[in-house]
Amino acid sequence: MTRRFDLITFDLDGTMLDDEWAHGEANRRMGQRLGIDHTQLGPMTGYSVRMRWQELCRCTGRDLDVEQLAEEHFRLTLEVIKEAGIPEAPGLTATLRALKEDGYSIAVVSSSDEWFVREVTDLLGLTSYLDFFVTQNQVLRLKPDPESYLTAQRLAGVPAHRALGIEDSTPGCQALRRAGMYSVGFLNGGKNTQALEDTDATIDQMEELLSLL
Repeated sequence: MTRRFDLITFDLDGTMLDDEWAHGEANRRMGQRLGIDHTQLGPMTGYSVRMRWQELCRCTGRDLDVEQLAEEHFRLTLEVIKEAGIPEAPGLTATLRALKEDGYSIAVVSSSDEWFVREVTDLLGLTSYLDFFVTQNQVLRLKPDPESYLTAQRLAGVPAHRALGIEDSTPGCQALRRAGMYSVGFLNGGKNTQALEDTDATIDQMEELLSLL
């Protein structure tokens, strides 16, 4: 039986672990320190940390170093993840193990910084299942631009129609679609309330991914 896909990609934040609230807590702590109402932009799930702080600086007329803000944000988010002991998405390890045993190439494709992504996958004990990382350090344009996923295809040597990606956000799903990949929206057992309309399929639990292959 010929399989449909050779490359499987996973978004990190909100997909491999339920940590979007940890990013929100980092925003809250930084906003409090800087005297900035971080909620004024509303939810920006799936967009990069730098984009959020660039917009906040623009809206508030503050001239701040966005690179330093991003570094502080990821450091604080990692602290929250460790403090709270945020686990992997239920069933993720078993799913990755099954994919690895079946010979799929597996990648993390994230708009977060590479050091942060690697720290999180190390913390969760998932790094050994991953063949490569595509983060904001490897590309110029982040989701919803398709560059991250086009880069993953190139690194894996896999054409778009043989690649599948799992995302929890609208920008991420848009990036998959624009890259020509099969897109799967992760609903996280109903915890993720985003519409995720621009997808080929949705799954509530990680193990459901295997039935799509």
